[in-house]
Amino acid sequence: MRAPSPVELTCANAAAPCKLPNIFLSDPPLKQVVSRTVELGARGTLGPAAPWSAALYRTDLDNDIQFIAAGEGALNAGFFQNVGKTRRQGVELAASRRFGELSASIRYSHIDARFRSPFTAASPNNSTADENGAIAVGPGDRIPGIPADTLKLRLDLDLDARWSVGASAIYASDQYAHGDENNRDRHGRVPAYTVVNLDARFQASAELQLFASAANLFDRRYANFGLLGANAFTGPNRTFGPAVGVDPVAEQFRALGAPRGFWVGLRYPFDARKLPIER
Repeated sequence: MRAPSPVELTCANAAAPCKLPNIFLSDPPLKQVVSRTVELGARGTLGPAAPWSAALYRTDLDNDIQFIAAGEGALNAGFFQNVGKTRRQGVELAASRRFGELSASIRYSHIDARFRSPFTAASPNNSTADENGAIAVGPGDRIPGIPADTLKLRLDLDLDARWSVGASAIYASDQYAHGDENNRDRHGRVPAYTVVNLDARFQASAELQLFASAANLFDRRYANFGLLGANAFTGPNRTFGPAVGVDPVAEQFRALGAPRGFWVGLRYPFDARKLPIER
């Protein structure tokens, strides 16, 4: 279990939503979140160079806390609220294997995260909201912001005693945007994505290592988060809409992932106890 955090307790009043949750006065109390987890797992090896593991789990939360948007007239403001029961259940699998100078590993996770109690949330930019900007969330609706499936692949190759290269691929399935707690907004889900990273290492000496890496090697454009909001820049050439008589348009805002990037650096460990110290 966990007690509500100070930030959540000081921003729990629907009549006084907050924009920046810090340094607040008293607010209505929130109930503590109680978690009950059942987990079954196993691990072993398929030969001396092939470990594996597997786990099944289910976590039920009572009095879960969610951040609820305040609705019209309070952009980017909201409050924390107990929303009843939620459940997160799934499976985690992992395995690795070495083939001479090449090693490979794979990790897979599936999580089914859903609300289990009905509640009403303010989400005026949801296409199914009523005239008051509210949506009805029911048992079985998926919790936004959590991809159901993630997959990670890793390959490492030792070219010789000093050189090694590696590559990794990360996949995340689609997810619902925040504000779409009822899973029915017309914009649908934030799309799935796959990102590939590359790295290399050179052991110049026993202590000194040089390394280089390339993140998002293929410069994939992707989003890893979504939020329903109102776009006011709907005028000609994306000018401010209301200034030219155009009303804001409800859209799905997405947080774009980092573009392709390159890094070069070095690592040199040392024992601080052996450094000269002036006395």
